[in-house]
Amino acid sequence: MHLVLQILSAAHAFEKTGQQLFRPHGLTVAQFNVLNLLAAEPDGMRASDLARALIVDPSNVTGLLKRMKTEGFLRERENSADRRQHIVGLTPKGQRVWRAANRDYTRSLEAIEATLSPADRKTTERVIQKMITAVSTAP
Repeated sequence: MHLVLQILSAAHAFEKTGQQLFRPHGLTVAQFNVLNLLAAEPDGMRASDLARALIVDPSNVTGLLKRMKTEGFLRERENSADRRQHIVGLTPKGQRVWRAANRDYTRSLEAIEATLSPADRKTTERVIQKMITAVSTAP
């Protein structure tokens, strides 16, 4: 199998595992990613900045954020510098859910990484970075 197909297969397996990991917390993988970004930003973020960090189109983030506000994970306030923009942050419920989900997520990542020797990990990181560079410079 081509290496790229193996990487895509691994990405699919990680996505499926993430779905199973976050489901007991009432989250999707995308919702966890939003909570994870906002957990590092106590003042919140603009939706456009979230979209950029998530590497998705801003129109895809709008519905996601709306659902998360309805579920009580997020709060929204006007941007004092530009009232057309809103700042999104975690509610206390969002913080609690993120902490619990992040604890499970961290354990899962540690278990996966424990299967690699330090040398294998270093080689894998180097190879993946080379592939990212090759893709980003491809015509």
